[in-house]
Amino acid sequence: MGLRINGLDDFERKLAEIEKQIPNARSTFLKQEAEILLGSVRDKSPVAKVDGGTLRGSWKRTQPNGGIIEVYNNARRGKEYYALDVEYGHRQKVGQFVPAIGKRLKKPFVPGQHFLRDAVSEVEPNFLNDAGDILEGLLK
Repeated sequence: MGLRINGLDDFERKLAEIEKQIPNARSTFLKQEAEILLGSVRDKSPVAKVDGGTLRGSWKRTQPNGGIIEVYNNARRGKEYYALDVEYGHRQKVGQFVPAIGKRLKKPFVPGQHFLRDAVSEVEPNFLNDAGDILEGLLK
């Protein structure tokens, strides 16, 4: 008495085929998701009157590398990265005159606007659905 299972050879070939496609599919998926996040974070980034949209226009992404892709902003104001201060808030010297705005600073702390956090929260729910679609496409 024995048990015979047919079709395992075909299944094994399909798995080997999928294994070859995974790196390209992963890179494509990461690029897609990074572009979605870039669109959302650009829309949410504030535009200051003094810089005319420098923060909004400075969002970029790296190329996928080993399953990792980075979305970043390298806008600077002087030597400091600007996006961190706007995202999380920053201290300032009360009474200091700022020529760019033509006024003296009145508040000791400017609260963060959390545009990056909000953008990530917005696109996160679709991330798993999109990943599922990629996997489904590989298994067909």
